[in-house]
Amino acid sequence: MSDPGKKLLDEFRSLLDETTILSILSDYNLEDPKEFAYARQILLTISKDVEAEEATGFNPSGLGADDIVDINPSNQDEDLEAAGATSSDVKSVGGFTVTTEGSVPLSLISSGSSKTSSLEAPGLLHVDIFNGLTDSEKEEQLTQMFVSLKPIDVKLSLQKAKGDASLAIDELLNLQWLEQTGQRPKGVDGFYVSDDDHIPVKKKKSRKKKKSAKVALPKPADPEDTVQEASNGDAIQSDRVALISDKLHLPPSDVIGIYQQHNASLGATVVQILDNYIAAAIPSSNPHLVSAVEQNKKKFSWVPPEYIEATCEVCSNQDDAVDVIRILGDHFEKPAYLKYDVSYSIVASGSEEIVMPELTNAPNLRQSPRSPTAVRSPTVNLPIRTSTRPGNLQAAAALSKTIAESRNHSFSSAAAAFKKGRSDPLFRQAGAYYAERAHQQAMSYRQANSVEANYLVDQQSTEDTIDLHGVTVQDGVEIALDRVSKWWRGLGEERVRKAKTHGLTVVTGIGRHSSDGRSPLRTNVIKALVADGWKVQIQTGSCLITGRQ
Repeated sequence: MSDPGKKLLDEFRSLLDETTILSILSDYNLEDPKEFAYARQILLTISKDVEAEEATGFNPSGLGADDIVDINPSNQDEDLEAAGATSSDVKSVGGFTVTTEGSVPLSLISSGSSKTSSLEAPGLLHVDIFNGLTDSEKEEQLTQMFVSLKPIDVKLSLQKAKGDASLAIDELLNLQWLEQTGQRPKGVDGFYVSDDDHIPVKKKKSRKKKKSAKVALPKPADPEDTVQEASNGDAIQSDRVALISDKLHLPPSDVIGIYQQHNASLGATVVQILDNYIAAAIPSSNPHLVSAVEQNKKKFSWVPPEYIEATCEVCSNQDDAVDVIRILGDHFEKPAYLKYDVSYSIVASGSEEIVMPELTNAPNLRQSPRSPTAVRSPTVNLPIRTSTRPGNLQAAAALSKTIAESRNHSFSSAAAAFKKGRSDPLFRQAGAYYAERAHQQAMSYRQANSVEANYLVDQQSTEDTIDLHGVTVQDGVEIALDRVSKWWRGLGEERVRKAKTHGLTVVTGIGRHSSDGRSPLRTNVIKALVADGWKVQIQTGSCLITGRQ
C-alpha cells in the first residue's frame, strides 16, 4: 500500500505549499481512514479557491505565467458576469501589494507564489478578427496598422505565421520596435562578401564536365569588434557593480555575484540585497530617518515601503538613498503581467462601487477557554462595510491597503485555526469561517485595485492621450477599451473626419522594466483594440486610434 502522506502531497502539491501540507498532515495519523479523510478535507477547504486567488496577482518577483487568454468579442457576452472581479499585479500605486501580502502563508495565496524566480513569458491575447479574410486582405489591414514598416515586412511576417494574423502582429510589433530604436540590422549586411573571398567562375566548353562553383563563405566577424562589444558589456557591468557597492556599502565581489545571478538586472540586484538586509532584522539606529522615509514613500508610492525604509537605513546619506530608490522605482514601475483567468469587460471596473463583504457573525466560540480569538492580531481591524467610492488616488490606495490587511489577517487566522483543529473541534469551524471571509475580501481587493488603476490613469492622461503606465495588463485592457469608446462617442456626428485628423494616443510603454524587454501591456492592449474593431497605427511605446475599421 502506498504512503498516504505521499498520496496527499502529490494531490495538493500544485495548489499548496509543500511545507504547509506537511505541517497539517503531521497532526494526523494518516493510517487511520477517518483521520486521513479529515486531513484531506482540510486541504480541500484551503485550496478550493486557489485558482481564483491567483487572479489577485501577488508575486514578489514581478514575473507572470504563460497562459493565453482569449479576448475576442464573441466571448464577451458569455463572460461578462465573470469579469466583475479583476486581477491585480505586484505594482500598486501605494506599494501595498508586496508589503501587505508578505505576511501571508504562501500556501494560502496561490501556487504561483512559489514560483517567484520563474522567467516565464506573460500571457498574450489572441485576435481572430482577421479570420475569414484572404491573405491579401490581411496584408492590407496590417500594412495600414504598421505604417513605419515596409509592405514586404508585413508580407513576410504573415507568411512566417502561416496566415495567422495574430501571430504576425506579435512579430511586427517586435520589428517595429527594433526599427525605431535603430537595433534592426540592415538586410544588405547579410549578403556582404569581401573581394578577397570572391572566386570568379570561368565558362567551360559544353563538351567538358563543368566543375562545381566554390561557395563564397561569409567573412568571419572581426575580432576587434567582438572584443569591443565584450569590453562595452564589461564596462557597463563594472559601472553598475561599483554604483551598488558604493551606495549600499558592500564589497564589489559580493555585488557582482548577485548581479550575475539576476541576469544583469540592476533593480533585481538591489532588491535581493535589501531582502537580505531585511531578513537580518537589524534594528534602526537613527531615529531621525522617519521624516526622510515618509517623504520618499510619498514620492515613490509604488515602491514597497519596506524597501524604502531599508534603503534609508543602509545608505550613509539621503542623496545615496534617493539614487537607490530611483533604481527601485524603475524596477517596480511596470512589472510583467501575471496570469489571470477572467475575461475583460468593455466597461471599466472603476465605475462600480466597492462593497466590502458583510459576513455572518462568527460561530459562538465562548464556550471554550481556548477560543481562537487569541489568533486575531490586535493591530488589524476586521473589514468595514463601505459603499462609497474613493474620491481620489490616495483614498483608493488607502482602501486597497485596508482590504489587503484584512484579507491577510483572515488567511493567517484560517491557517492557525486549521493547525489547531485537531486538539479543539471549535478551531475547525473557525478556520472555515476565516477562509471563507478571506476569499470574499480577495474579491473586494481586486475591485479596489481596479479603481486605483483608473485614478492613476486619470492623473497621467490628457484630453487626447491615455497613459497606461503603472497599471496591470488586465486593467490596462479594460481602461483602454472603455476610454477609447467614450472618446469616439464624444466626437459627435463628424467623428469619422475628426478621428482622422485628431486621433487618440494610447501610451503603453515599450517594456524597459519587463523581464524579457518586451511590454506585455503594449502587446495585449493593441491586440484588444484591434479585436474590438478600432483602426490602430503602431508607434514607439504607444499607438494612435484613427477610427473604426
